[in-house]
Amino acid sequence: MSQAAESATEDPGNEAPEITFDEHLHPARPRSLRYRPRVRAPFTRRSLARDGSPTGDNPAYVSWLISQSMLADANEISQQFSGQGSMWQNPYATPSPRHAVETASVWFTAYPLSLITRPDESFLKAMADADMWKAFSEIGIEAVHTGPVKRAGGISGWDLTPSVDGHFDRISTEIDPAFGTEEDFRTMCGTANWYGGTIIDDIVPGHTGKGADFRLAEMKYADYPGIYHMVD
Repeated sequence: MSQAAESATEDPGNEAPEITFDEHLHPARPRSLRYRPRVRAPFTRRSLARDGSPTGDNPAYVSWLISQSMLADANEISQQFSGQGSMWQNPYATPSPRHAVETASVWFTAYPLSLITRPDESFLKAMADADMWKAFSEIGIEAVHTGPVKRAGGISGWDLTPSVDGHFDRISTEIDPAFGTEEDFRTMCGTANWYGGTIIDDIVPGHTGKGADFRLAEMKYADYPGIYHMVD
């Protein structure tokens, strides 16, 4: 009897499972509320009147170009982050491709100009569709690369000119109205987050069109010539 008792106690199959207190205290933890992205400190875009001739000796035209400039926008937007502890604690300038792959190893690249949406539906609104993200989560797509959605093309005088490079010749930090609104973009991010997805967007343009920054560089205004290699 004693030998049988010893063999029973040594049998790992009869051992009681270790108690996990997280499961014991929270057997069915509810899902968190749906994430709704919002702007903490809204960026107010300048709107100036168009007065006079579109030349470098017209202060109104120069001021209008500055109001359309990506460099000027960057200076204002950076004030929301400058001096924040989160900026010091994270090495944003250090590439981390492995972390990117671990976060989202399968992407869906959506080129805005070639995506067919429903009637009267913008590109960004289509990319915020909950049924689409549910399907993505079921088949293993973890991220969407939106492609170029910012305003692109150029500026001639007071007028905006169309893109000549498939919308990759970006000239603004503003979303092109042809693709939707900033609210549509935030809705897309919220839907992606709800289904465990990630949105991949281009923050810094690889190259630009002949927009406000280029026109100010042509005028040799302030620091703008340093953005481009200007050859006389």
